[in-house]
Amino acid sequence: MASMPRYHGRVQVELLGEELDGVLIPPRLRPLPNSPVFVLDIDETARTLRLEGDIPLGVPVGYEQITASIPSDKKSVLPRHIGILGTTGGGKSTTVSLLISGFQQAGIATIVIDTEGEYTEIYQPTRDHTMLTALAKRGSAARGVEPVSVYHLVGRETTCPDKGRTRAFSLQFSQLSPYLVIGMLDLNDAQQQRYQKAYDITKRILLDLNIFPANEAEKQQMFELDEMETGYPKMLAQHVYDVVKACAELAGGDKTIDDFADPDYRFYTPQFQQGRAKVAMAFKKEGADQVSHPTSWRVIQGRLGQLIRLKIFDNRAAGPLTYRDLTLPGTVSIIDLSDTDSPQINNLVIAEFLRGLMEAQNENYRDAEAHSTSQRRAMIIIEEAHEFLSAERVRQMPVLYQQVARIARRGRKRWLGLTFVTQLPQHLPDEVLGLVNNYVLHKIGDANVINRLKRSLGVVDDSLWNRLPNLAPGQAVVAMSSFARPLLLNIDPTPCKLRMVE
Repeated sequence: MASMPRYHGRVQVELLGEELDGVLIPPRLRPLPNSPVFVLDIDETARTLRLEGDIPLGVPVGYEQITASIPSDKKSVLPRHIGILGTTGGGKSTTVSLLISGFQQAGIATIVIDTEGEYTEIYQPTRDHTMLTALAKRGSAARGVEPVSVYHLVGRETTCPDKGRTRAFSLQFSQLSPYLVIGMLDLNDAQQQRYQKAYDITKRILLDLNIFPANEAEKQQMFELDEMETGYPKMLAQHVYDVVKACAELAGGDKTIDDFADPDYRFYTPQFQQGRAKVAMAFKKEGADQVSHPTSWRVIQGRLGQLIRLKIFDNRAAGPLTYRDLTLPGTVSIIDLSDTDSPQINNLVIAEFLRGLMEAQNENYRDAEAHSTSQRRAMIIIEEAHEFLSAERVRQMPVLYQQVARIARRGRKRWLGLTFVTQLPQHLPDEVLGLVNNYVLHKIGDANVINRLKRSLGVVDDSLWNRLPNLAPGQAVVAMSSFARPLLLNIDPTPCKLRMVE
């Protein structure tokens, strides 16, 4: 006992690997007893932990002279998707805006699905005193992000005060998978079958009226159509509404098919009105005279009517977006959904954006391959991801999750990354967590949520999990596929303005 020092403790050592010819590989054997121990200098520590990159995140706790960064040019990192999780006030918005700034400087096209209007003034430098003080300590200055464009649904307001950088857009009904629409309308099994019947009749009418396909190229496009991914070209919500309304009248005995050829019968769309005889013939070809259960048809008619009254589909006052423009290197696009007041509309917009951006990246990839040019890189940041991909919504709308999963898998090869941001990670299903390979975990106090995340993120050791409930604002446990191990970081302050913070 005489040789025992007054103060003593235990140190847990983790073997990161064995360095051979400058490369860190998994250790073959553990060190022999009494092996010499050498302290690494700052540069060697950063290199060993693989913290080099061009997008800075923050400072590892205990290593004030090191900046932990992530590389923007490796497909093994950002395109393998990011989860930013934590309770309100933990610093998620700061992390997101810091990443937006870093992505822009790295030449990555960034698209932010902003459900609260938080980032619509990110083009301005921060004026928050706390952020300015923290920036000065880090030797950085406040600055905004440019170029920034803000998009909002037609007929809805935006929180961006600079109207010169805002643009309204409308959704294209023809781009929405019929199975996705069925899920959004919340139809039961019988109503789903009737909607599918109406959809098939509408396709027949568009064919007979020579609306689509109208030429050989469009006929080839029809053969290649995947309705799990997209809808029927040139089909409007009003087209389907006309068919559903007519089927409801047939089922109720109010009309016969011959009545639809009568000039006095009024269709919603001028195209159907002008081609009444062919429309009636299409109903006969598809056996519409056999439809039944008018009440079920009326339910579908009512819900379609609600969608049409929103005036967000095929609106002439605002055209669709050109998704390839959103993937231009270094651009930042904010999709402001703060004025929609409807999770269903938000989900429609998000689903359409994911589909459109994946299609744009496919075209970019083909062009890069054909012309031997560099691949465009894009990141999509989805705020309040629990409202879009909650466990309940995935159960109700499996097609929605399947679409996201396909985009997540294909996006890795096409350089399209997804970032899911949520304050309620407990609402995200295991299927969604399984798509994510990089995590930024801010303060999480719920032990059940931590235990669930432990099962998904086996790479984080218990000492870091134990610190999650007590993290200070701005601190986060970061597990990036480029890091040698997860680390506790003090996230850098954002140089940009955040509306909900300032």
